Amino acid sequence: MTLPRLLHLAECAFMILLAYMVVWRLLPAMPQHPQLVVFLVAELLGVVLILLQRPGDVATGVKPVLVGFGGTAAGLLIVPRGVQLVPDLASTSMILGGVALSILAKLSLRRSFGVVAANRGVYRLVRHPMYMAYIINHIGYLMLYLSAWNLAVYALAWILLWMRTDEEEKVLRADPAYRAYAEKVRSRLIPGLV
Repeated sequence: MTLPRLLHLAECAFMILLAYMVVWRLLPAMPQHPQLVVFLVAELLGVVLILLQRPGDVATGVKPVLVGFGGTAAGLLIVPRGVQLVPDLASTSMILGGVALSILAKLSLRRSFGVVAANRGVYRLVRHPMYMAYIINHIGYLMLYLSAWNLAVYALAWILLWMRTDEEEKVLRADPAYRAYAEKVRSRLIPGLV
């Protein structure tokens, strides 16, 4: 068995375990906060994409593997405990906003996942709108369940997402078209900021 295949299988097994655990933790809280269903679907999409990924597409360097894997896995360690900061409508709106942005990013890509796709839709505002959507979802969750644990989990997830954009940009910047795009669209995650 090749190293990329072995890494992919290990990642899939671990992600399935984490996905099961987060569903198990959030399920009891869903009657009080039904917006968790939408949140969970959005979060588990990352797991599904890993499961559908072809083994040949997996990075084999230690840093890209740890950053990619950790960035997806970290967000699944949240717990449904903490202080609710805002009414359900506000947290639901934030979660739905993250889901809507995620859908817009996918629609902007259409059938193309290359550099050309980055010139339309939400990709005109930030270079990594899918990760921005994750952050919006996470903020919606924190509005519902703010705790030191959840804040630490998401702080780690956000650091790893930023590092993941670094790793992806190293590959993407090899293409002159992407470099030109990055000059036009300066923000990676938050329009006008970072």
